[in-house]
Amino acid sequence: MTETNKYEYVNEGLIDAELKCSICHRPFTCPVSTEICGHTFCQECIEMWLNQQQSCPTCRRTAFTSNFKPVSTRIVLNLLDRLQVQCRACRETNIQRGNWLDHQKKCFKRSVCCSFQDLTCSWTGKEDQRLEHERICPLRQVQPIIDNLHSQNAKLQSIVQLKTEQIRFLLILLNDGKTMSSDCSQTDYCQVFQYSPSNQSDPICNMCRSQTKHFNISHHHCDGGLLCKNCFQNFYPN
Repeated sequence: MTETNKYEYVNEGLIDAELKCSICHRPFTCPVSTEICGHTFCQECIEMWLNQQQSCPTCRRTAFTSNFKPVSTRIVLNLLDRLQVQCRACRETNIQRGNWLDHQKKCFKRSVCCSFQDLTCSWTGKEDQRLEHERICPLRQVQPIIDNLHSQNAKLQSIVQLKTEQIRFLLILLNDGKTMSSDCSQTDYCQVFQYSPSNQSDPICNMCRSQTKHFNISHHHCDGGLLCKNCFQNFYPN
């Protein structure tokens, strides 16, 4: 059911004809105007009309195109929003059409699904029947179990992520058989601490991939590879 079929107008016969579509003869919904002759219709109405014939429903002008522009005149839109409607479900009346969606959210006769729909409950009914259904819904009994499993799964994922990072740290420290240490393994040449005027950028930590000043290097191997002090302390605290 479309939104316009969920309510009816209060005293529709007294509504100004200038606010009504000449196709559906009801107050405009999403009004658009033609660029050729300037007549106004509901957007859905004129689109359906053009599927059958290419002429203006009002003046019958031929060679009609589908070029429209939304009505933006604030006084017209305000008049349409202030029209009084009555809900077909709960029969509440004197609702301004512009406030219809707000009413829909609180209407106790609106069609709703069970709150446990995500657990494959297929129940649908009226809002005033939902609480009674959920009181006896069998899936309500398993909701705490599902929530507990989700919580445990989140904790396990955190543990797996931590262990994965710890393994990565150890592999970097082992450095493909060239295990890093806090001291230089070579006395004559160190690739990590080498200073080259042509390349003054700081070396990169193999763990966090950030540039590392020499004084912030914790472990390294002279043939290449290093860990900064922050990464080493995070994964191997004293």
